[in-house]
Amino acid sequence: MRPCNRRTFLKHAAATTTGLALSSRTQSSSAAEASRRPPNVLFILADQWRFSAFSHGGDPLVKTPCFDRLAEQGARWTRAYSANPVCTPNRAAIVTGRFPHQTGMIHNSLMLPPTERSIADVFRQAGYATHYIGKWHMDGQDKPGFVPKGWRRRGFETFIGFNRGHSYYKSDMFDDDGKPMKPRGYEPTFQTDLAIQFMKQHQDRPFFCYLSWGPPHMPYKPPPQFDRFKPDQLEWRPNVPPDMRANPKTRRELAGYYGLCESLDHEMGRLMAALDDMSLTDDTLIVFTSDHGDMHGSHGKRYKGDPREESLHIPLLMRLPSRIKPSQKPETLVSSIDLMPTILSLCGRKAPKSCTGRDLSSAVLGGSAPDVKSVYAEGRMQLATAWRTIVTPKHKLVIDTALKVTQLSDLENDPYEMTNLAGQRQHAALQRKLLDELRDWSMRTGDTFPKTPTSARKEYGS
Repeated sequence: MRPCNRRTFLKHAAATTTGLALSSRTQSSSAAEASRRPPNVLFILADQWRFSAFSHGGDPLVKTPCFDRLAEQGARWTRAYSANPVCTPNRAAIVTGRFPHQTGMIHNSLMLPPTERSIADVFRQAGYATHYIGKWHMDGQDKPGFVPKGWRRRGFETFIGFNRGHSYYKSDMFDDDGKPMKPRGYEPTFQTDLAIQFMKQHQDRPFFCYLSWGPPHMPYKPPPQFDRFKPDQLEWRPNVPPDMRANPKTRRELAGYYGLCESLDHEMGRLMAALDDMSLTDDTLIVFTSDHGDMHGSHGKRYKGDPREESLHIPLLMRLPSRIKPSQKPETLVSSIDLMPTILSLCGRKAPKSCTGRDLSSAVLGGSAPDVKSVYAEGRMQLATAWRTIVTPKHKLVIDTALKVTQLSDLENDPYEMTNLAGQRQHAALQRKLLDELRDWSMRTGDTFPKTPTSARKEYGS
């Protein structure tokens, strides 16, 4: 395995199982510090990073030593799912703890309604310094778009970034007052610099820093030093058909995607090293996840918006040494809507009653694992191809707008979803049971499917 952060993080690469364990002195010190102030939070969101695209996720090619180290030092959730595998809907789900059909954020480039309460609202009211960096994509159609001060920032006291867009080498960003910024070099490196600077400036006050990277979303063009994958030397998931494997565009895209993933692993290493240098590691909750995955040819499809695992199944890593024991792999099903109440609980805060998501913090705190029977997800909500799905510990069921079961997968024995069991007589009882559970989710959460939910209005004024 390559050392984590090839340049500046080499000194941390030799961490062993023994080295990962906290000494009694460190434990007592961190416990004393924890009694004085609540944990900091560094929340990191990548765009379009699927669950498997890590060396710890089983991918045979991509190397992610820093993310591997983060997973070893905390909890790597193995069954995390996007509430809606598209940018705007799931970003809204993360910050509100509510489904897109509840917020009206049913497709890209809508504005989050002013009535919705955000996780940053709660942290700011608790005295945290709240700061947002990077792509937002919840403030309407403006591109790149300055997100002005006030309610449109959803509780973030300061904001350096933009509304939407992906331009990693000619980035358009705005400072907190709306002044255009033209960072040189690679956008995620500049954004990581901003996060480190913010944390250094707020060491005397609990902070909630939300860092939103654009990659590995297209364009799939990594920095030269990470552009090491050759399109004709790739290994493919078993569910990628031969015509997609042979397609030059599919090959170029996956090669570039892997390079972008490795570039962000480097930035993750810089963040971890900075926390070490500031002596903030023990009492800073790091959360890393993605808004959705990427198909890259699986089942003959590209990009996102699909209920298949490559699009719907997302990474979720959490590290908080003072509370979360290392090397955990919770199998508890978790949805993006569960992140807000879970993170707040880990920081000693209660989620607002508006949250639909569940507090699943006990899954990583050594207590009894939460009894989560299923998670619910939705997609393409404004289109004729809209779908709803339910995922259980062993199975997945998908329905279309005619309420017809279009997919029934045995995820335990068929993780690549190669065989569709829908409509097969021997699985009829299972299909009925899962369909009943999906309908229950729909009723409990006010989902009007197959009727399209009322879309959030694009403009609310200021």
